[in-house]
Order: sequence, then structure tokens, then C-alpha cells
Amino acid sequence: MIKKTLITFGIVITLVVITVSIVLVQPQLLRGLINSGAQRFAGLEINIGDIRSQLNPLRFEVDGLEIHNPEWPRPALLSLANISVALTENPFGDKPFWTLKAESLNIRLEQNEAGEFNWISPKLLANSKPSPEPDASSAMPTLPGDFNFNRISINKVNLLWRDKAGTERSIYLPKVSGERVDAGNGDFYIGLDYQEQHFELKSDITLFDPNSGLLGYSLALTHQDFDFNSEGKLVLTPKLSGSEFSFNLDLRSADNLAALANTEIPDIPSIKLSSKLVLNPNYEFTDIILKLNDQEVRGAISIDANTSAVRGDLKAKSFNIDKLTPSPATEAPQQDLANIKANDKDITESPIDWSWLDTTQVALKLNVGSLNAAGWQLQELSSDILIKDDIQLTLAAASITELANGREISNFNADINAKPLAKITDSADLAVNVNISQQGLNAAIKGQLNVNGMADTDLEVTANADHSKTLWQLAQLPWQEAGAINITAAVQTHADRYIAKGNARLGEQNTAFDLQYALAAKEQLPELGGNITLKGIDLTFLNDPSTSNSATPETPAAKKGKKLISKDPIDLSAMQTLNANISIALEDIDTGYAVIKSAKLKPSLQDGVLNLKNTTINFDGGDATLRLKLDAKQSQPSLTLKLSMDGEDYGKLGLEKAAGINGGTGGIRLNINSQGASPQLLAANMNGKLDIKITDLVAQGNALNLIGSDVLSETIDKLNPFSEKKTSTDIECIAIHFDGKSGKFISDDGIALETAQTKIIGTGNLDLGKEQLLFGVSPIARTGVGINVGAAAGLVRLGGTFSKPKIVADPSGMFTSGLSTGAAIYTGGLSLLAQGLLKRAIYAGSACDGAIDEIPSVDELPEELLKPQLPSEPANGNTDNAINEG
Repeated sequence: MIKKTLITFGIVITLVVITVSIVLVQPQLLRGLINSGAQRFAGLEINIGDIRSQLNPLRFEVDGLEIHNPEWPRPALLSLANISVALTENPFGDKPFWTLKAESLNIRLEQNEAGEFNWISPKLLANSKPSPEPDASSAMPTLPGDFNFNRISINKVNLLWRDKAGTERSIYLPKVSGERVDAGNGDFYIGLDYQEQHFELKSDITLFDPNSGLLGYSLALTHQDFDFNSEGKLVLTPKLSGSEFSFNLDLRSADNLAALANTEIPDIPSIKLSSKLVLNPNYEFTDIILKLNDQEVRGAISIDANTSAVRGDLKAKSFNIDKLTPSPATEAPQQDLANIKANDKDITESPIDWSWLDTTQVALKLNVGSLNAAGWQLQELSSDILIKDDIQLTLAAASITELANGREISNFNADINAKPLAKITDSADLAVNVNISQQGLNAAIKGQLNVNGMADTDLEVTANADHSKTLWQLAQLPWQEAGAINITAAVQTHADRYIAKGNARLGEQNTAFDLQYALAAKEQLPELGGNITLKGIDLTFLNDPSTSNSATPETPAAKKGKKLISKDPIDLSAMQTLNANISIALEDIDTGYAVIKSAKLKPSLQDGVLNLKNTTINFDGGDATLRLKLDAKQSQPSLTLKLSMDGEDYGKLGLEKAAGINGGTGGIRLNINSQGASPQLLAANMNGKLDIKITDLVAQGNALNLIGSDVLSETIDKLNPFSEKKTSTDIECIAIHFDGKSGKFISDDGIALETAQTKIIGTGNLDLGKEQLLFGVSPIARTGVGINVGAAAGLVRLGGTFSKPKIVADPSGMFTSGLSTGAAIYTGGLSLLAQGLLKRAIYAGSACDGAIDEIPSVDELPEELLKPQLPSEPANGNTDNAINEG
């Protein structure tokens, strides 16, 4: 259709020119002849307002030229205010012989719904003959030796295009001009306005070898966003073989160009590009210099003229991608797997057409001395990209450093191969083979991958390292060498579920897993299920080597006065996003304090409720039974915990490594429940009971090292009856009893530690909500079977807060009121609250007698304590001193 439109336009112009040639003397007579001829041959109407001619020099002028297609809904095709053509020389000679000047040319080109053009009338279509195919000969065309015009100037050109959908676009050319400078040399200019944007094109063309079809040119295209300049030599063969060009592009912005395309693009850096292009007949781009802001890339690229194969070699001393891309205002939302529904239409993928690989060949080398991207720095980066039937990428870097924390990967190498599984894929797309190595660490991924969806990915993943410390250093973990690492895993994805199955070995330690994640069906939550088995695990490698030889790892002390229990809400929303049923099997797990011989845990999470039913954990030294329930679906999450432990050797259960204590037989019972939206509320609302009775313990050194810490040192000094250094201390009994309600846990004469030499008895309370404590503790020496009351060391009162415990005074006499004079004298001023301690202290039996929750008691204080025999008066008569010293 475009060709026929040009033929129509040519016929009209020919008619005009012929008519002009005939009627130079009386041009007005032929206006009707021109119109009738146009109607007869092309079915168009040509109207001329005025025709004038001049003989010396020969000039022909037309005013008010209009062309219409009467059979089109909008018949106007062309209008021209005036045109003047002058013949300056004999048209049959060798010199330029004409000039042209025109004003206000308007051309309208339309297409209807049937695809027909407004310039093609039915009469023209009937009279036209098929055009012969162009000659495909590769012979060199012969150019004219010179331009046949002196000057061409057309001002105010409007081109209007209307497509079949009725959308109109217009292009305005303020000026189109051409001027012959000298023989074979001409300057051309085009000014263009489109959508309120202005372009200017300036060109110089030299016909320096017409017989060989060679011409030279220089070109300059300017716009408010960019400048483009090019010059070179054109050889006018069909493939332009032998042509040479150079070009420079300076792109300052793309905002206005994006507006032309009616789209938005992100901010781009300023771009400067220069290169030389030689067609021989391949396309050889040499001396490429690409500048993006202050970043520079140099190199060369060649394109095979027959196969379109691309080969390239690009280099840069340094390149910082982070400087080229603006920082995002907000992070892109991440896809929540819990909200993905099985067979969800929102995640339906589109087929991928890989047929472009049949005609694409790329071999590209890239070398960068230093590359910065996404917070990482790569040194001595080299990569090869090969595309031919499949996609291959090799990548090597001397080092890769994470700038934020200094993490460094040395001697990195990656080899990636991806091959389409079919010409068009709609599920699994590529067969992939990835091999990665990094200074002793190797990983491989093999299988099929869905690149634009989830279903039908099937990958085998392996990783190994001769020394695990290589991985710890990469992860910046202060862990110790634990032997070689070997990981194998299989990952599969289906339309409704994901499956991961594999095994990981660390030295002699082994972990096996078989997990399935089922996507959420309608009105249901996704399901996580499967098995995890841990065998022969020794967690001591997790200890920092600098503290691995310490008997008790140091814990950072809390700032005095600061609350230890957070008031921040606990985010349990994740518990309401999926259901889970996991089976966890443990065998020979060394936690660093105790060894778990065996355990089978089956935690379940259903509709926001986490349950761990009665689970027995067999330790090397005892057994523990654990039961847990956490309900997150309530406005105030609730917690229930039951722990029962029966030990045969509490040293093996952790006391040996924690406090240097061996042996011990007895039990621990802990039952608590609470509700609250924060740790502080859970503590303040906690109800429960703690009972501990353990006998026959052996402490290395002084027994009260069990309590030893910087914050309690003052209390220990007052309590410790074993100030003399000992190799070991036998502890006959430790008994602790607490009852709690609404966060207040009280021990009513329920704290006892007994050895052959002493009893340490305590009473008091803990307020978990307020983080406050108040205890009265008294050591009393034992002699034989009975109690030597006169050897009482006195009551020590420990109070304050969890973060700042301290020895407290006797406020308002509340600790001493009501105590008999004799008792006050012989006990150093024991308070009324301490009378219960005395009862427990003089109890001849053990605090560990009876059931685990029983607390032995004595109803009455002994007569010798209530009515003590005063000491004899000393010789000097100083009774007060004698009493006090007694």
C-alpha cells in the first residue's frame, strides 16, 4: 500500500510537471486539463488556485494547490500554499538546472478499518500494474557525478497520520532544505517538531567516487536530550560492504524520549558512546568507549553478516553499578509463600519461546579490575558468556567482599550451563548445571528449573568442604573446626507442594530431613510436614574458641537498674499463617552441658495453637518429660509448660560444666501457665509451682560457687560457711519450693542447702511482673546430730530488682518485731520472718525427705531458744560486752 501511495503521488506530480511544460505561455488554460487528467487516471481531484509562468529565467509558480479523494470520508489529501520551480540551466546538460521553493505543505495519510489508504482510489487500483521485483544484483550502483539542483527549500510541512483505530499523530517540519555547495557536495537540513519536541538534522553529502557508488557524509542530529554525530564513507552495495563509519552519542536524559513513546522509564545515568564501524562485510565495532556518568568501558564487538553471531571483548578498570542506579524509596514487597494458593491464577505462568536461540550466537568476554554492585566488591573479575543452542556463563573473581561487614570470598569460580527443554516451555524451562567453588568449598546444582513459575522444578544440590572452618569463616561465625562438610539435597516443586529431602554430614555428625510444604487450598492454611533426624551431634563446636576452655561461659551483665523482661509485644502472627506437623528424632546429641541419648519430638501447629504433648527426653544422667502449649489465636496469647526431670547424675545433666558439681539424685517439677501479649505480661500473669529435691551432690571447691556471680558477691561473703579453701564439698540436700500466682512466686521456708557442717535455710518471694525480689537467708552450723543455735551467723536479707539485687536493711523493724529477747540475742537479731528459718534449721531430718512437693516443718521453737540461759557475768562486770560477744 505504501508503494502504491508513492506511485499515486508521483503520477500527480508528473501530470503537474508535464502540464507546466506545455502551457508555460498560457498556464491558466490548463487548470481544468490537470484536474480531468487526475480524475481519469487516479480518481483524484486536483484544484489549483493560480498558475503563473516566467520565461527568463524560466519559472513556474502555483498557488493554492489542493488534492482530494472524493470517495474518502475525509477527502483532503494534500494542500500547498505556493510552490515555485525555476530552471536555471539547460535540463539536458551536466550542470545543476533547477531550484525549488515551497510554503505550507500539508499531507494527510489515513487508513480505514479494512487497511485501505486514502491516496489509493478504486480507479487507481484498477489501472495499476504489479511492480517488478527489484534487481537483487550485487553490482555497484553508479551515482550521478553531481546534484542536479542548486537549492531546495520547503517551509512549514505538516504530515498527518491516522491509523485504522482512528488515532491521529502529526509531525511538523518547520524547514526542509538542501543546497549544492560545489561539485558533488551538498548540505541538507531538516527541522522537525513532534509532540512539542524539536529535532534538527544537518548533513553533508559528498559524491566523491560516483562510478564506484561511493559517497562521504557527515551527520548531526540534535535534541534537547541528546546529540548524535556521525561521519564516514558509504559504499552503496546491497550489504554496504567496505563502508566505514564513526559515531558519537551524548545522551543527557531520556525523559522527553520516554514521553514520545508514552511511557515512563527509571532515571538513567548520562551516556556517552563512541565507536568506529567497518563493514567488511561483517560488522566490526572497534574503539568502543562507553561512559555512564564517570564509569568507562572500552572494547570491541563484531557481528557476522551471515549468521548474526556476536563476538565481543569489553574491559573496565573499575565499575560501580551502585552509583548508576538510584536507591529505591521503599523495598520491593516480597512474595509471602504462606499466601500462595494452590493453582492460584495470579501465579499462572506464561509459555516461554526459546526459538530465538536458533538464530542467536554470542561470545562475549568481560574483564573488570574492580566491580561494585549491591554492597559487594569484586576484584579481578573475568567472565565469558556463550550463547549457541544453550547458555553458558563462566565467572571468576580473585576476591568478593561484602563491604558492610568485610566478609570476603577468595578465589571464586562459577560455571553455569542452561539449556531449554523444548522450543516452547510452559512448566519446567531449562536443564541447568551449576558448579561453584571458593577456596576449599564446592557446590553443584543440577536438574530442571522453572524460571518464571514454581511448578516442576527438580534440582539436586550438593556441597562439600574438607574443612568446616572454611564455611564458618565465610558466614563470619566464631565456631571451631568440626570436620569435613558434605551436603546432598533434592528439591522438587509441584503445582500444590514443595518437597526437600536430603542429608548433611559434619565430621561424624549427621542430619537427615524429608520435608513437604503444601500450598494453601481454598479457605485453608498451608501445611508443613515431614521428618528431621539428628544423630551424633556435638554442639561444642559452636563455642567461641576463646571461651571453650572456660568452665562457665561468661554472660554479659545487664545494666544495673534496667528492666530485663521486655514490654515489647510478641509477634506470633507467623503461627497463624500455616499448619505444621513435624517429627524430630534426636540421638546422641551433646549440647555442651548434657548429652541427649534419645528423644522423639512431634510438635504440631494447628490454627495458631502450638502443641508439644508429653515428650520424654533421655539424657546421659537422667530423663526429662516436657509438655508445652502455646495458643496464639487469642487476643492475649496463652502459655502452658510442664517439665518433669528425674536425674541419676545431675553433673552429667549440665551442673558439672556449669558449676563444677557432680552426682546428684532427685527430681525437678515445674508447672506454669500464663497469658499476655508481651514477655512482661506473661511474667506478670504467670501462675505455677516449682519443686526441686536433689541429694548427694559433690561440689568442686566451695559449694556456694553454684550461686557465685558479681552481683551476689556481697551476699555470698555473708553466707558462705566454707571460706577455707576446700578441694570438694559434699552437699547432702538441695531443696527449693516456689508457689506462684499472678507473677508473684513465694517460697515459704522452702529454700534449703544442707551439708554435714551446715544448713542454709531461706524464705522469700519473686515478683516477676515488677522484677523485684526479697529473700531472707540464714546459715546455721550443725554439730553432730543436733543444732548449735549459738553458732547462728544471722539473717541476711537480699532485696532490690533482678538487674540490681542488694543487701537490704530492716525497714521499720518489720524483721525484728515480736521475736523474744533471748532469740534476738542468740541469733544476732533474727526477724519474725526468720523464725520459720530457725524452725527449719533445727529440724533434725533432711529438707529432701518425703515427696518432692513436701516441705518439713517444726511447730514450736525449742525452749532453750525461747528462754535461753544467759552467760555468766565476766570478771570486769561488762555484761553488755559479754552478751554481745556471746
